[in-house]
Amino acid sequence: MPDKTLPSGSPLTRKKYTPAFKAECVRQVAAGARQTDMARAQALLGRWQRQALAEAVPSSAEREEIKRLRAELKRVE
Repeated sequence: MPDKTLPSGSPLTRKKYTPAFKAECVRQVAAGARQTDMARAQALLGRWQRQALAEAVPSSAEREEIKRLRAELKRVE
């Protein structure tokens, strides 16, 4: 498969977004901005939102550990 190039002959490269930029986009949408208003990152915004939610919500293993630690804390108190 040939490498993709622009009509000028220069190679096509993917844009890289910083974690801060991604977090700001997610924050703006959560605050009520429309995804279409975030056109620069529209294709990626949905994925960033899912990733942010996955990182914010504890996994089942983490929930079990929290439950165990709370029970242990109660016992110690």
